[in-house]
Amino acid sequence: LYTHPSPYTISRPAHAPPPVHLTGTKLACGEGGCGACTVMISRWDRRADSPLHLAVNACLAPLCSVHGTSVTTIEGIGRSGALHAVQERLARAHGSQCGFCTPGVLMSAYSLLRERPHPTDAELTASLQGNLCRCTGYRPILDGLRSLCCGGGGDSSSGCCGGGRGSSGCCMDAKGSGVATELFDTADLLPYDPSQEPLFPSELQLTDRYDASELRFTSDRVTWHRPVSLERLLQLKSEHPEAKLVVGNSEIGIEAKQKGAIYPHLICTSGVPELTSIEATLAGLVIGASVSLTRLAQLCRRLCSDAKAGGLSLEHQKRGCRALLDMLDQFAGPQIRNVAAIGGNVMTASPISDLIPLLGALGATLTLASLRGERNVAADQSFFVGYRRTAARPDEVLRSVSIPFCSERQHCYAVKQARRKEDDIAIVNAAIWVDLGPGGDQVAAARLCFGGLAPTVLSAGQAAAAMVGRRWEDGDALEAGLRQLKTEAAVAWGAPGGQAAYRSTLAASMLFRFYQRVCRDVGLPFDESAVDELDRRPLSATQVFESVPADQPIEDLVGRPVSHASAIAQVTGEAMYTDDAQAAAGELFLAPRRWSASTFTDALAMDGVAGFVDSRDVPGSNLYGYAFDDEPVFASSDVMFTGQFLAGVLAADRDTARRAARLVRVQYGPAAGSPVVTISDAAASDSFFPEEHWKQLTVGDVDEAFATAEHCVEGEMNVGGQEHFYFEPFSVLVEPKDGGSELLVYATSQNPSGMQSDLSKVTGLARNRIVVKVKRIGGGFGGKETRPSQLATPAAVAALKFGRPVRAVLDRWDDMAVSGGRHPVKARYKLAADRDGRLIGLRLLILLNAGCTLDMSENVAGRMLRACMETYRLASLSIEIRLCRTNLASNTAFRAFGTPQACAIMETAVSHLAESMGLSQCQIRELNLFRSGEITPNGAPVKSDNLWRCWQECLAASDYHGRLRELEVFNRASRHKKRGLSLCPIAYGIGMGKKFLLQSGATVNIYLDGSVLICHGGVEMGQGVHTKLLQVAARALQLPIGRLYIAETSTDKVPNTTASAASITTDINAPAVLDACLQLRRRLAPFVEANPTAAWEDWVGAAYLAGVSLSACGFCFNPPKEDADRRSGRGDSALYFTYGAACSEVEIDALTGDHVIRRCDIVMDLGASLNPAVDIGQVEGAFTQGCGLYTIEDLRYSPDGRLLTRGPGAYKIPGFSDIPEKLNIRLLRGSRCEHPKAVHSSKAVGEPPLNLAASVLTAIRQAVLAARLDSQVELPNGHQGQLSFQLDSPATSERIRLACGGGLVAEVSNTDGSAPWEVRPSD
Repeated sequence: LYTHPSPYTISRPAHAPPPVHLTGTKLACGEGGCGACTVMISRWDRRADSPLHLAVNACLAPLCSVHGTSVTTIEGIGRSGALHAVQERLARAHGSQCGFCTPGVLMSAYSLLRERPHPTDAELTASLQGNLCRCTGYRPILDGLRSLCCGGGGDSSSGCCGGGRGSSGCCMDAKGSGVATELFDTADLLPYDPSQEPLFPSELQLTDRYDASELRFTSDRVTWHRPVSLERLLQLKSEHPEAKLVVGNSEIGIEAKQKGAIYPHLICTSGVPELTSIEATLAGLVIGASVSLTRLAQLCRRLCSDAKAGGLSLEHQKRGCRALLDMLDQFAGPQIRNVAAIGGNVMTASPISDLIPLLGALGATLTLASLRGERNVAADQSFFVGYRRTAARPDEVLRSVSIPFCSERQHCYAVKQARRKEDDIAIVNAAIWVDLGPGGDQVAAARLCFGGLAPTVLSAGQAAAAMVGRRWEDGDALEAGLRQLKTEAAVAWGAPGGQAAYRSTLAASMLFRFYQRVCRDVGLPFDESAVDELDRRPLSATQVFESVPADQPIEDLVGRPVSHASAIAQVTGEAMYTDDAQAAAGELFLAPRRWSASTFTDALAMDGVAGFVDSRDVPGSNLYGYAFDDEPVFASSDVMFTGQFLAGVLAADRDTARRAARLVRVQYGPAAGSPVVTISDAAASDSFFPEEHWKQLTVGDVDEAFATAEHCVEGEMNVGGQEHFYFEPFSVLVEPKDGGSELLVYATSQNPSGMQSDLSKVTGLARNRIVVKVKRIGGGFGGKETRPSQLATPAAVAALKFGRPVRAVLDRWDDMAVSGGRHPVKARYKLAADRDGRLIGLRLLILLNAGCTLDMSENVAGRMLRACMETYRLASLSIEIRLCRTNLASNTAFRAFGTPQACAIMETAVSHLAESMGLSQCQIRELNLFRSGEITPNGAPVKSDNLWRCWQECLAASDYHGRLRELEVFNRASRHKKRGLSLCPIAYGIGMGKKFLLQSGATVNIYLDGSVLICHGGVEMGQGVHTKLLQVAARALQLPIGRLYIAETSTDKVPNTTASAASITTDINAPAVLDACLQLRRRLAPFVEANPTAAWEDWVGAAYLAGVSLSACGFCFNPPKEDADRRSGRGDSALYFTYGAACSEVEIDALTGDHVIRRCDIVMDLGASLNPAVDIGQVEGAFTQGCGLYTIEDLRYSPDGRLLTRGPGAYKIPGFSDIPEKLNIRLLRGSRCEHPKAVHSSKAVGEPPLNLAASVLTAIRQAVLAARLDSQVELPNGHQGQLSFQLDSPATSERIRLACGGGLVAEVSNTDGSAPWEVRPSD
């Protein structure tokens, strides 16, 4: 296929030329941070004389690097009808929703199986560290794959109630009484037989010519060299001193992709034997510079084992190896560790390197080689001379790293604090080494090395010197080190990286922890709560739901846990997404770019570039929008935010288009003023959208309530925004038809009709000439409701201008920069209660950061307003929400649509009130829950007591009161680790605020072979709408589900559809499908009566011969009682309410701010679930996304409006280890939806569970409060023993640590009025 591969060509199979068109491997981030592109690379290990199978990120692997290896993609392990055991398990266990991440997850697990046919549960979890999923919440993935592990699955699949017996009894007690606990049956799973795996290719095994021969590949921009001897490597470096050395490409690949870096010569050192050797000598380790981090970890793990298993015989010699393991296990993901080398980590000289501080602390020596000879240098500040600069000469290469073992009196530990525990770069890391001298109690020498505090790794020599000569036992050495470290490790205000106070505090906390660990090791008194970081235990999970009636026919699948309709296609890589379509004849690729009229010359001169488009090429209006036409296709005068599209470059392929786009240079005129980025900026400059878009509601006399209240609290809270992080980025393919009079559009959109409308405005074509098709999308979460038109409209303009098909796909960085996200808010609350805790008054002002255009912000504000008063009874209230106009990408719809911000504010205010009154949070919440027959302040009647039922069941199942007592005992005994327990409810009104939006159509066609095709207006994005509609239709037609099929969503099949959003996609589309099916059933009834024993296709044939239509159009108009008032939100605008409750227990590390969710119990009222597996998957996925919002997903910008947290390297979503250790989900039994048109009495599920993650936020607050009490932080308002504080969302490790207080917290101030390094848009 590739006789002259370009060194910059990535080994993603979809880039292969025809006839090979493998699309299973997905490109989601392009920087090795999500795992969607994982493939398996196999090579023959000639040392071990056996094959070596490694999971790698295809998005970073240069094609040249896989020469002489075997590459296996998802297509190579199984297909529909012949699944591999690993594929079958994920499909059966409901481990795939949108499916975009699924091939990568499976390839990571498959690569593990090829190396370890019977892995342990810990090995399985570790193998998935480099994979992310935004949909499932991870539990079903682990459940499915665990059956391949030793022991067959652990606690998660045992049916155990997770310890939640409580007063309701064990979940297993109810079996046989309408209760089910198994979502899939493991009894008939395919056994995994390693002997049936494909053999390693003999042509690669029997000869070493592929890996022992020097290689040289050349393109027009770069030459790739692969020497196979040290001498040749040194010759090449002498000839090309500017050349970059490559092993894993994890650094250079990202620089090339994101910064457009070009290196004329790349030298791959993986074939040089001297650089790939590793050995343990009597003195220590000698590690070749090209040794992968995986190989290094394997050696360290063996050396740390028992001596009989090849471990070191002396325990103290293992100390350095254990410290290395601690760092390596947290270093990126397995896909990176499998290819990245220790030499690359050293020579990159990153100030946040995980290994450089440890090498310095252990006294490692670096051996540098050139044609002039070799020299040894210390791995300290004499070598790391500046930001990403070393003292290596241009012609030198790093040959090896030598690490000495610790002696008996030497101790070393390494620690790391990151935003996420796994696969994340450090905020601060530390490696500390101490020699306690001959007597074992006086510091003879010390080395303190920190990453993340300075432009280079900081060697705190002054602090180390202060400790020398001081006694260890009495803490004198620690105190001396901390005093000196306070100034030596101080991070200045505005320093690059931000978080100055936190980073300085971490340095002190890490030294304190090191001291406690050494005290433990030498037998001195120590604080057990300070010694270890938080442990993370294996997942234990249960699901309890209502079983179908005993007399329900087995073929009737309504109410049963049916697998996702696309599960098989997703696990085999056969599921097609927008960018998977083969290139059309003459297709061009569009790359958006900034613009000014005189700067296209260089771009247009490139081979393959066809031209460009800008605002002058728009045939219709350059403005479009959701509610108002304020969204430009291309900026024509002012630029509203960093990253706004100003033009597009068209070329024959994506690489050429993107390279050409980088050549376009922008010339900006002077700005009218400073950028408005934060809410405070907007308030200071009076930058708001007009008041007609604000929301305001007043009920009762709030002033009187405050005047008469027994208790009253006031506070502020910021709730940060959130990036959607759907895995499939914005993608579109626009094909002009019939001379440009028609457009056929394939797009990633939740709202095909909305995109059709936008394209009509921009192109001037009527809607009947524009067809928008969506097969499926790789996640949406609201982000693909309006914003994909940003890409579709320029592509349509280009297609019409050039008369050729145009494809456009944003990379992750650009997608995050332009797509917007959840609205950040700043709130000020005042909450009053009577002496018993009944809420009598609320005043709430919310400022909402809308971004640069209105988009859906007014609707979000309206839903936010209603969410403030749907759960708790309030005698009087005054709520106002204002919309700030800022110079950020317009914020937009996001799952739960403004309600998570409202929940965070309300639950924080209630927690604050409980703290002030000395009552339990649970008591206050329970006292104020809405009950059946009451009416919410905006006029919505409460028609059932299911909120109360959920609350009581969760209270019992979680054993809340018993565990609260245990928690209090724990907190009294533990100084530096604290736990919090919180139970929160949710009442979520289902609807869209306007009656006309709750309509949909469907077409059902029966063909003469008896097969049925269904077309409806909903978009499948992983939420299972197709699966549920197939279940509904199969019951209505009384057919096996295998005879039914749902095709793509298309505007020429079902017109004027409502967006797939607001959790109502099934609610409005299922009735339409049901309507069409019942029409057809009525038409067939005479033929069934005439021949009742005939087959289905016989009835269909008879109807056809009789001239009876076998096609039916169904329609649903499912309006609420009234529209919500635009200004106040008044009105009974909800169809019904979905209820739930969650009890979460967290544990925090008060030294670092880290946290773990120890357990979560969730009870959801979903009516009569159409599909418990789909619904429980939605509960878990939404809850996990909510945990991300409230804890780690932290959007940060530069003061001038540049998004700093772009891509998975900087923006962290929850990973496999961030979910609750115990996760128990119960669907409320005996519930039926009160809305008369609800299909089979089911309820919506997609959004409400997300808000239950507020229980995690408030549990963290409770744990922080316990830490503050121990730290004796300020005592306000005369409430002795109660601590008032502001804990914003997300409750990051930074915010948790600083809120905990204590003597180690650093104080950092802005002494010169300079700008901060970073800001949050909620500030």
